Amino acid sequence: MTARIHRPLWLPLALLLAACQAPGPAAPPAAAADPAPAPTLQQAPPAPPGSLQTTLRLIRHHWRLVAAVDAGGHRIDALFARPEAPLQLDFNASLVSVGNACNVLSAHHTVEADSLTIDAFASSMRACTEPALAALDGAIAHRLQGRLAMQLDAGTPPRLVLTNAAGDVLTFAGVPTTAPRFDGPPQSLF
Repeated sequence: MTARIHRPLWLPLALLLAACQAPGPAAPPAAAADPAPAPTLQQAPPAPPGSLQTTLRLIRHHWRLVAAVDAGGHRIDALFARPEAPLQLDFNASLVSVGNACNVLSAHHTVEADSLTIDAFASSMRACTEPALAALDGAIAHRLQGRLAMQLDAGTPPRLVLTNAAGDVLTFAGVPTTAPRFDGPPQSLF
């Protein structure tokens, strides 16, 4: 005769039920000796009043130089080395570029409602064989650097007038870029 060993069936069942029970309330965490500092969020300063509208008006035009006078009212001839292709300013949200000089110049700018601040210009490195054209790059970069008083007049064409700290006044006429001409809903033209 063989002896049978009877295992109680309730023991495995009790262990299984104990493992499936929800845990009781957790003990509060121990306080840390040096709590980590909470991260601070930094927000960009708000844009000056009117700067967004002014930037959008600048972006929507090519600005061609039509007049430039020094503090004494004398024409700045160095800026008109190419009468058939006047200097042109083109803006985007953060950069201004100068075209129709010997090289292409570009710089970061900051717009406020009544002023424009332009950082130092970077330039392409094309050799300029014509002396007047070679001097044009330096003349425009010198006069358009730093904080400039800005007047932006609506009209036909719109006018951008920039005055630097030395009293030089540069007047640009606006020519619409393609963006505003093609804004709006599509139209069928026949």
